[in-house]
Amino acid sequence: MRSPSPHRSVHAFTLVEIMIVVVIIGLLASIALPAFSTVWKTANYTSFYNDLRVFKDALNTCVLETGNPDQGSGTSTLSAEFADYVSNDIWAASTPIGGGWDVEYNKNGIGLAIGAQGGILANTELSLIDEKFDDGDLSTGNLRKIASDRYYWIIQANPF
Repeated sequence: MRSPSPHRSVHAFTLVEIMIVVVIIGLLASIALPAFSTVWKTANYTSFYNDLRVFKDALNTCVLETGNPDQGSGTSTLSAEFADYVSNDIWAASTPIGGGWDVEYNKNGIGLAIGAQGGILANTELSLIDEKFDDGDLSTGNLRKIASDRYYWIIQANPF
């Protein structure tokens, strides 16, 4: 068995080398996080719009089949008739942009609309959603902000 010689070099990472690697990883993370944030927001916006489109189609079908446009029961609560057309689990869950799902009927100058109410995103983010899926103006088009905390897809603009 050989004894280690006092002049033999041992290869190991120095503290400086480890610190350089940590700094490089930190820089890469700081570059990647904004991109991930943008992707996450876009996914939430698209998910909201898709859910809204599905609920809008279900509401249109419900109104056509039942003849009753009044399907509003309060935020995150389904009317008895509309419950046959929409999954209660999805309806009762928070929307991807915050707040709860809601149906507006003959309120705020709107005949019939479906959307999110309460705790939703700021105007700048809502404008991004509107720009991507509608006309980019929260006061016109199909997607509208009809009150301070209400963002809806307008089905019937004039009250019934």
